[in-house]
Amino acid sequence: MRFVGYVKSGGRDPHDRMMGIVIDDDVAPLATIDTFYEDLSGWRRRASELRHGKIPLAELTLAPPVPRDAKIVCAAINYVKHGAEAKLPTPTFPNLFARWASELVVHGAQIPVPAAEPDGLDWEVELAAIVGVTTIDADEKTAAANVFGYTVANDVSGRAAQLQSTTLSTGQWALGKNVDRSCAIGSFVVTADAISPANLKLESIVDGRVMQHGSTADMVFSVPQLIAFTSRHVTLRPGDVILTGTPDGVGIGRSPRVYMKPGASLTTWVEGIGSITNKIVDSTYRK
Repeated sequence: MRFVGYVKSGGRDPHDRMMGIVIDDDVAPLATIDTFYEDLSGWRRRASELRHGKIPLAELTLAPPVPRDAKIVCAAINYVKHGAEAKLPTPTFPNLFARWASELVVHGAQIPVPAAEPDGLDWEVELAAIVGVTTIDADEKTAAANVFGYTVANDVSGRAAQLQSTTLSTGQWALGKNVDRSCAIGSFVVTADAISPANLKLESIVDGRVMQHGSTADMVFSVPQLIAFTSRHVTLRPGDVILTGTPDGVGIGRSPRVYMKPGASLTTWVEGIGSITNKIVDSTYRK
């Protein structure tokens, strides 16, 4: 099944997010995002009974397919080659950080470069897993069963802030990983029973050039491992998101380093799910 997050007609994001089921080239409306995740199994059952959509896909205003208070849990250095290009060791347990759900943006949105990032922004294609069941102290089998579905994401990063933080022994990545409107996410969710996350190709394409090309087969920790580990520390609830890490090919790992400046176009693609494209703009668009 394929679901999509969108803004109801005449509404605004994030207050008026809806979830619908994709049927051919149309969408059948289901419920508000919050209501959908409060009874996900029930709405999936209702969706499976629908045969016709009411809204043409082309007429949708897309929205993040998760609640506005969703946790965004991110895995750092979850691909060995990415660790090597960043000159960082492969972690022996999932190394996690958080993103703010307020900075999620969808296909077509503009991503501004803050003045604090004069060289531009970096790209990080990721497979995003969306939790479908409240998950606490789960084993890997339960964690796998608790995935609702998958979408595409790009963990667009401000490296100046991130590098500055690493000069401290207690350095944190929060600012570099949460610049305004910097987490691009797909609005379409492919359910976990329709796709396997074990070996999906994924790419970042900047101005038509493929900068990252990897496979989820190379992840250090699998989706079930990431969810199980996280659930031992914090409760994961329906609609929470796990960003599963990025392969090598990021701008900071190149010599010389390459970043996206205003005017650049970023396309993020995951096999079997689809792609999103975002324009990089200057800091005046933060207003």
